[in-house]
Amino acid sequence: MPQFQSEESVFNMALAYLKRMDKLLSLCATYSMVGDIINWQNTLMVLYRELSIKLTDDEIKELQGNGTRKVNLMNPTKEEATIHNINLFCNSRRNLNLYRKQILFLLNHLEINIRKKMQKKGMLLPSKDDPMYAITKR
Repeated sequence: MPQFQSEESVFNMALAYLKRMDKLLSLCATYSMVGDIINWQNTLMVLYRELSIKLTDDEIKELQGNGTRKVNLMNPTKEEATIHNINLFCNSRRNLNLYRKQILFLLNHLEINIRKKMQKKGMLLPSKDDPMYAITKR
């Protein structure tokens, strides 16, 4: 059976991966604009899973949170914007209503942290060595 691993197929897979990431970022923007907590949270989780293959163990722990730090329910901080803490807030309909402002704050900062990781990995704005840069300069 012939192997189909060529530079073109690798490029096509990378392009498909980046298109999926772009679609997820667009969905995050839409859900954040309308304040749709559940769909924003779910989209961020998918985005995180897609990004996790590029992250170090320390970066994964930073985004996930360790669950040992108590969350200030009334006034959370940017540092508390972790997947674990957001899941704690979103574990019931009552919490979704009672802590709506705090959940939106945490989702916003989790998304910012994910976007920073993506930028650090060169996934948002291409570098001059990126194949996509070559395409746009043809």
